[in-house]
Amino acid sequence: MKDKKSKISKHKKYSFFNIGTIMFGVLFVYMVICLVLYLQTEHVTAYEVTAGPLTGNYRYTALTLKSEVLVKASQSGTVSYYAREGQKVGMGNGVCSVDVSGKQRDIVKNMEAGLTGDNPEMILKLRSQMSTFAMNYDSVSYQAVYNFRSDVESSILELANVSSLSDPEAWGIENLYTAPQEGIVVYSMDGYENMQAESVKQADFDQMAYQKTNFRVNGTVSNGDCLYKLLTDEKWSLLFPVNKEMESELDGRKSIRFRFLKDGTIFSGDFSILHNNDGSFGKIDMETSLIRYSGERFLEIELLLDRTTGLKIPNSAIANKTFYKIPKEFATYDGEKPKEISIVKQIEKKDGSKAPKYVTATVYKDEKAYFLIDSTQVSDGDVILADEKPIYTISDSETLEGVYNINKGYAVFREITILDKNEEYCIIEEGATFGLSEYDHIALDASTVNDQDIIAR
Repeated sequence: MKDKKSKISKHKKYSFFNIGTIMFGVLFVYMVICLVLYLQTEHVTAYEVTAGPLTGNYRYTALTLKSEVLVKASQSGTVSYYAREGQKVGMGNGVCSVDVSGKQRDIVKNMEAGLTGDNPEMILKLRSQMSTFAMNYDSVSYQAVYNFRSDVESSILELANVSSLSDPEAWGIENLYTAPQEGIVVYSMDGYENMQAESVKQADFDQMAYQKTNFRVNGTVSNGDCLYKLLTDEKWSLLFPVNKEMESELDGRKSIRFRFLKDGTIFSGDFSILHNNDGSFGKIDMETSLIRYSGERFLEIELLLDRTTGLKIPNSAIANKTFYKIPKEFATYDGEKPKEISIVKQIEKKDGSKAPKYVTATVYKDEKAYFLIDSTQVSDGDVILADEKPIYTISDSETLEGVYNINKGYAVFREITILDKNEEYCIIEEGATFGLSEYDHIALDASTVNDQDIIAR
């Protein structure tokens, strides 16, 4: 047999540099260049224009002034409280007593021993107090624990009908202190009790320096110590500092609506502005709801003012730009294109001769006698021609306040008219021919943009 010859075919070798790799390489290099340019380009943050009023910018920490009477102890001993914090008591009602002999604490112990299911009213009330304390517990404010303990004891005595204290001797109560007049009981003092509205200073609003003494922390008193405080009048006031701008806005108001941020409740009160050597202060006079905030010296409030509505933009988007005035007799314009005019500018040719050049300019403002056009389209000293009229040399300019509209991918200056303003935002007029509309996109920071810049977002 003849040896069979093996058939070996050689595969054709292809060069690495073929059309496919070259195209892929070009595409890769292009993508790298685009990425580098993107990373090196300063990007512009856009802001979408919305409509509405300014909100949330009239919040103040108000100082409360009330009619407050401090009741002091005439003996030394252990104090038992029968009225709860914030409870309204009538004249002659028992508020607390000072135990000199040391036997009075047995009253509370005996009452605690009677906490059984046979007294559902007591059980429900105590559960409610415990639940409220647990939900509002703050480990930083440990004085609340003492208040809670005293309130529970007061509730036990109240439900046992001790609060009326018609016969204190039958309960073994000595040195009973009754309310000298009708009022709301508060078990703390802070030195603001005798403060008058006319003497309020800026330093009085410094909560870092504010100190409050809780009468129920120690449980004992000495002769002359304060036992409790009584709020004797439903009339009370809220004071807060105002700057010149706010004072001007509130001037002339006789009443004002506001919200307590603590619980969201809304009230109205008589309003006035006080002036002294330390500044100006808004003053709201109330005749209701004192019992709700009886233990509070400082309250966060928000004034609810009738504000101007319009297009809302951030103050950071506002820019100033200079424009040149073109008299209307030197411009040609079409009523169907109110944002464009044509002018004839005189230019100098290379040979020194002068020739007319037609320029289409964007109008930024249409006044009665002239148009305002961009300073990039003409310059100071340029000569404008018109048929059968003397030449006009550009010199007059005007600075407009506006923003940069970036809807089309490049920056276009748009004039604005500010109606209202605060620290962060302003309300501008809507519906202007050369202005903004709702949902337009503008540059959030005007300092990062120039007119006609291509915008990278």
